[in-house]
Amino acid sequence: MKSLFAAWLLAAAIQPVFSEITPSADIELEDVEIGGSMDITPFIDVLTLRGTHTPGMSFNELTRGEMDFTTLNTYAILGVAGGKGSSLTWVPMLNYTYSSLDVSPLTPVPGFDESLHEITLPNFLLYNRSGSKWFHGFYNSFGLRSDLGNVDSRDFFLSAAIGSGYQFNEKFALGFGVYASDITNDPFIVPAPVFVWMPTEDWLISYYGPRFIVRKEFGSDIRFGFEAGWNGGNWNVDSPIASQDSLRVNLSSFRFGLFYKQRIYGNFWGEVGVGYTVGNELKVNSPGGRDLFPFAYGEADSAPFFSLGLTLNRW
Repeated sequence: MKSLFAAWLLAAAIQPVFSEITPSADIELEDVEIGGSMDITPFIDVLTLRGTHTPGMSFNELTRGEMDFTTLNTYAILGVAGGKGSSLTWVPMLNYTYSSLDVSPLTPVPGFDESLHEITLPNFLLYNRSGSKWFHGFYNSFGLRSDLGNVDSRDFFLSAAIGSGYQFNEKFALGFGVYASDITNDPFIVPAPVFVWMPTEDWLISYYGPRFIVRKEFGSDIRFGFEAGWNGGNWNVDSPIASQDSLRVNLSSFRFGLFYKQRIYGNFWGEVGVGYTVGNELKVNSPGGRDLFPFAYGEADSAPFFSLGLTLNRW
């Protein structure tokens, strides 16, 4: 019997912590041979359009203001070089995310309604020697996170990751990756253990980067499941404060919820998701890293979110 795990595991192991990439809704056990050469495309959606909205996150600080956060994300695999007959595979991608962050404190502290942009060029390099159950890979991403005002070097970032995985059998694989975020501005390193387990052909249970997914297939056209993972972003924006030429906006939260995917036609799928965000926190920092408004922003209450999306599994 053939198996999916090794290729999809490595793709998961080297994904950045903040990635919007999600596993394909059309994974099947017959897609890839154990120890065969790697083709990443059966294991992640090759084109995705997704919108997510989280309204009314109220701050816990004295100001009792609130914020709304909306994202529109699209990414695409640009091609696959190698794979199939080669031990080395290169997968370039293009990602664009538009975010709207509306912050309304109830004090003289300035609020803002920012249009934020993230444009990245992720690259995967994957290695799997024919006949081996070991998989190794390298990831890097160069891009821009900005309000597209006065763009300078602080608007650009470089991230990288490296990971390895081992396929124990056709139902379970385990791996480990290390991710270095925003090397050029505010670097930090995050370890990323991962696993992929398919106890049956209808069930998928996985953890990566950090994102936990439990999914059940109902026939060939319906997927239903639970997902939990990090949500947010960080951007360099023009400053309304005369003494600062730019500010660093950091939004962090975790969201968990249910998703439903339905095949629309061929390899096109529609999806809807609902759930809650928890651990919401907003910080506005100076270029030197000083928290400028700790009494106004900071932690925010949990809030519901909903999402809509369209995916294409194969070119």
